[in-house]
Amino acid sequence: MTPMAYRVPDATVASGIARTRLYELMKEGKLVAVKDGRRTLILADSLKAYLESLRQIQARAA
Repeated sequence: MTPMAYRVPDATVASGIARTRLYELMKEGKLVAVKDGRRTLILADSLKAYLESLRQIQARAA
């Protein structure tokens, strides 16, 4: 079963994006995150969409 959301440490492993950069992306509104108590959860669809946007940007630059 594919996760619907990732905790920040899990999102860093899944995406290869550093923890600090993930928080920057959340602050910039490029990643959708929700709070569950003290935990921050990054929505899997949001992470996937962000990574896909990077691929599209690189394809245009080539």
